[in-house]
Amino acid sequence: MPTGTPISPNEQIWIKHYLQEKYEITIVDSFDCKTLSNLIFKEKGTRISYSTFRRLFNLVANTQALSRFILNSLAHAVEFKNWDGFKNHISKYDDQEINQNIQIYSRQILNSNKLILETVKNLPIKTWTGAYQLQIIVKIAIENKDFNLLDEIVRIPFDIENQMVYEHLVISLQSIYFQSTKGNTDVIHFVERNINQNIVLQKCLLQAYVDESQLNGFLGLWLDAIHDNLLPDVLLFKNLLMCQKAYIIENDTLKAKKILELVNKQLSYIDFEIHPILKARVGVWEFIINKNEKILSAYFKELDNPFEIADFAVITSRMLWMYYSKNENIFFLDNINYDVFPLVKDYFQKGRYNVLLLTLAINHYLKSDITHAKLFFKLVDKNILAYDIVNIDFYSQWIDTLTESFEINN
Repeated sequence: MPTGTPISPNEQIWIKHYLQEKYEITIVDSFDCKTLSNLIFKEKGTRISYSTFRRLFNLVANTQALSRFILNSLAHAVEFKNWDGFKNHISKYDDQEINQNIQIYSRQILNSNKLILETVKNLPIKTWTGAYQLQIIVKIAIENKDFNLLDEIVRIPFDIENQMVYEHLVISLQSIYFQSTKGNTDVIHFVERNINQNIVLQKCLLQAYVDESQLNGFLGLWLDAIHDNLLPDVLLFKNLLMCQKAYIIENDTLKAKKILELVNKQLSYIDFEIHPILKARVGVWEFIINKNEKILSAYFKELDNPFEIADFAVITSRMLWMYYSKNENIFFLDNINYDVFPLVKDYFQKGRYNVLLLTLAINHYLKSDITHAKLFFKLVDKNILAYDIVNIDFYSQWIDTLTESFEINN
């Protein structure tokens, strides 16, 4: 019978950290271990017994090493090919050393730029810890006006198709967005110079922070700079927003119609499934400009994943309330079953689900259905907006309106 492989204290710390973060769970007892085992089986099809987790998390005496099969299964559960890949990854990461390198870079000590770039390349970006450390480095680079380092960072071949990596990069790069909203022209022009040939900037900045209030500002500049289709949907995304700019900001209906015609032409030869948010934007402008509600209805009926439905519903509702009629009753919202959403959600899923609840509350309020409006509003966590942070003014006004209305009614 093969002997087990011992795990070092550092390896144990990190595999526990990755497991709890990926599966949004804190392990404190045997019930949590069973839950984690079920979550991994549901997502990966691999069964790791709850007794293994009881030993791993030191809930029972740990006198045995783990088999190579179990170690590989643990690594696979947190998106690594095998245990050797996981060990190689964490061997590059030391919290104190990373902090020291950030301090050295912040003080601009000799050769600190080369050191900090190597540090970035070795960050555990699949974890929130790595994401926040990269966020700090990006913030310091902006403060130092070190756009050479920023250029090197956004050119790193991150695995943005991995959802965890993508979501963490969105947070890591948020300082670029926030500095742009403050009118930092150096940052704005850095993005403008690089975005046409940079997938990370296109996907993790442009498409993540869609601040429609900036269509006549930095967002418009960035969109104008994009001509190449590095991402399959980026030109479609661009044209939908340029259609909005023409109709809402420039008040040029004819121009908006022509751009929408171009969008429909693009849709006719696209050979991939477009994101529900883009479907929502297509449907909204078809409804507003061409008075065609069939597109919205057809797109909604196609969706079955609860988070795709939430994406579509939230974007459609907000845009119709902002750009068509603030009292518009959204016809398909009553058909959404909010009970089908899984209990375990990542940060962005929590945000979109939360904004969906707020959207349902708003819609019932507009229909004068105060009972259901209150029911949904009580479920809303006012502090979680995720992607919708760019529309905080819109949602904050509604939160204030509903809070005041329900307090009066009570």
